[in-house]
Amino acid sequence: METDQLRLSEMAYLHVPDKERSKSPSPADSLASSATDISTLPIHDRTPHHDEHGLTRHLVFAIAAAALGSAFQHGYNTGVVNAPQKLVEDFIEDTYKHRFEEEPGEGTVKFVFSIFVAIFCVGGMMGGLLTAFVAERFGRKGGLLLNNISVFLAAILMGASKSARSYEMLILGRFFVGLNSGLNAGLAPMYLTEISPLHLRGAVGTIYQLVVTVSILASQVLGLPSALGTADRWPALFAMTVVPSLFMLATLPMCPESPKYILINQGRDVAAQQALTWLRGTIEVHDEMDEMRAEFEAIKMVSRVTLYEMMHNITLRIPLLISIMVMLSQQLSGINAAIFFSTDIFLSAGLTPDVAMQATLGMGAVNVLMTIVSLVLVERAAA
Repeated sequence: METDQLRLSEMAYLHVPDKERSKSPSPADSLASSATDISTLPIHDRTPHHDEHGLTRHLVFAIAAAALGSAFQHGYNTGVVNAPQKLVEDFIEDTYKHRFEEEPGEGTVKFVFSIFVAIFCVGGMMGGLLTAFVAERFGRKGGLLLNNISVFLAAILMGASKSARSYEMLILGRFFVGLNSGLNAGLAPMYLTEISPLHLRGAVGTIYQLVVTVSILASQVLGLPSALGTADRWPALFAMTVVPSLFMLATLPMCPESPKYILINQGRDVAAQQALTWLRGTIEVHDEMDEMRAEFEAIKMVSRVTLYEMMHNITLRIPLLISIMVMLSQQLSGINAAIFFSTDIFLSAGLTPDVAMQATLGMGAVNVLMTIVSLVLVERAAA
């Protein structure tokens, strides 16, 4: 009997809105869900309906506008520091000599370059912490568009850093683009999953990571000496980060806000149905609207609990621990260090500069390939 009740509670939890389950908590707010009331939530039939929709032209356009404009930013700035490392270090050394009229101390150049690389992650953490506030205050689409302000600041600072003889501008620009990427990493997957049909959400959610890996590879290709990886052109390599933002600003305004956000956060039923109709290419969206209305009603029945209470409720604790372990496993694998410094690592292993860059490109290509495999498996393995 207790087992059956637990299963019912788990099923009910799965139908708490994605917004409430996944958004990052702010220091002032506790996480959404209820440890005590969750078993009282209505359990809705989430099996596929006869009018289940697939990809439409409008949906593909919205996915491309959101994913290419955000995930490309994320991946490009993750991998862009790899190939031109020696060029940036030479710039830091020359700037130091010009400013202080002396040679930099042992390790000074490496230290400054390490700050330049790592500040991206600091900005990313701050952006991640702001995700919940921005998503609720400005919406998923609105937040993505507003987030491009930091990209323009970053592109100007990094692009003009060499002319201004300022490695501080490089570091500050890198921080701003990290802030942008941290917000994108939360806002874009949220928007993508909320505009997608239920049976496609897994695959569509994986598209963000696919674009990240493709853009990492693109940044490594552009960093080659035959492209922008030269002493004169490397500032343009970093300023190129503005291109995905221009694409997003040209395309995303033509797409609707997330129907779930419109209904659940703004309470605008008709507007939500219009947005869903645009995305699905048909007025037959009654089942999805009924699901969202049910979620809207379910939210009213759910009180807020503290992080401590959530950790002590087995229904919520197990999914939370699984999510934490998956993220820790990825981050502690060292993949970020490999992406940031693979060319330097290969050089230290005795490879020639040309071969080291080719090895870096090979690593990036394998990264893309395995992400494509995961996109296919995420739906089939779960079926």
